[in-house]
Amino acid sequence: EIYVLDEAGGTLLNVSRHPADDRSPAWRPDGGAIAFESQRDGNWEIYILDLGSGSLTRLTENAAYDGAPAWSPDGTAIAFESYRDGNLEIYVQALDGGPPRRLTEDAAGDYGPDWNPEGDTLAFTSWRDGNKEIYAVGANGGQAQNLTQHPADDEYPAWSADGRQLAFVSWRD
Repeated sequence: EIYVLDEAGGTLLNVSRHPADDRSPAWRPDGGAIAFESQRDGNWEIYILDLGSGSLTRLTENAAYDGAPAWSPDGTAIAFESYRDGNLEIYVQALDGGPPRRLTEDAAGDYGPDWNPEGDTLAFTSWRDGNKEIYAVGANGGQAQNLTQHPADDEYPAWSADGRQLAFVSWRD
């Protein structure tokens, strides 16, 4: 289930209200909706819950896993990870329709997308160099760049609010 807790810690609200597994909540930048992944239709798909109206929209529909939603800074698209083409890759789905765009394509898995504040680059984790590294790719695709280049595993990038730094998990020490 997806819950929302007010800042004072007093009011706890179950917003997804469904017996299926729900996880990976991501706030729309304006705070009016939450994207999340759920198995409510039999496999992992991405849904958007409008908090004002309570309406639920299924964003993805594919037999393969779709998950880890990440809103674009302007709230017009959601990046996500998926096995829909047989390998774990990064996709972007515009909310005004059309099919999702595949941003990465590599034999190794790519996962955990995070938009930079300008909305023109996504950071993600990839196994393409034989271990987990942080990469960046343009929001329209293109050549991905290895940002960490270290023999230890690095994963789960998160951009700073000003876009000048990336925090990530590492097993360096």
